[in-house]
Amino acid sequence: MTTVVFDLNGTLTDTAALTAAWGGAAPARFGPEVLDEAIAMSMVDTLTGTFRRFPDLLRGALTRRAILAGLPLEPVEQAVEVAAALPARPEAAAALDHLRRHGHSVAVLTNSAAVAGRHTLDAAGLLVRVDRIDGADAVRAYKPDPRVYALTVAPENAWFVAAHWWDVTGAARAGFRTAWISADDGVLPETAGAPEILAPDLLTAVREITDR
Repeated sequence: MTTVVFDLNGTLTDTAALTAAWGGAAPARFGPEVLDEAIAMSMVDTLTGTFRRFPDLLRGALTRRAILAGLPLEPVEQAVEVAAALPARPEAAAALDHLRRHGHSVAVLTNSAAVAGRHTLDAAGLLVRVDRIDGADAVRAYKPDPRVYALTVAPENAWFVAAHWWDVTGAARAGFRTAWISADDGVLPETAGAPEILAPDLLTAVREITDR
């Protein structure tokens, strides 16, 4: 049986919901840019031997992006609450159901704490479809640090699926076969490791996985 490991934030869930705290005033790409900023902060912390809770990094990213966009700061705390319960991408449930019907197990490996990731999956209606969840807090480091990928299943008989080029690159270097979802990144950098599957959405990606 093959295990398909998914990133959570921005892959199974939709960061576009972060704009809700500002109504229609936030820029279209505000959500993905906030997540990218929080990830950059997490990478700096990991490289310099520091560990802070992911919600704290997210709060910092929300504040900076709001200032850059000329938005009021009062809704930041509301946005942090939204981030803890982001909705699933429209095709996420169907994608996980497809894998399970084809005999694959489903795991999640997240930069959130495992408890927080479980809450997010539950709020998104996906928890019952997931067999295993691991969070970066277990090693007090963030992806793409190899210690985080080592938390989940052995890569020899597993796929890793993410909507972030840096995540599939890290997973590939940890030994996983990888699938990249282009929904938010749009373009794969030439310097990134080439994933085995490039797909526009989760359902397309998992169908390619089960066809192999």
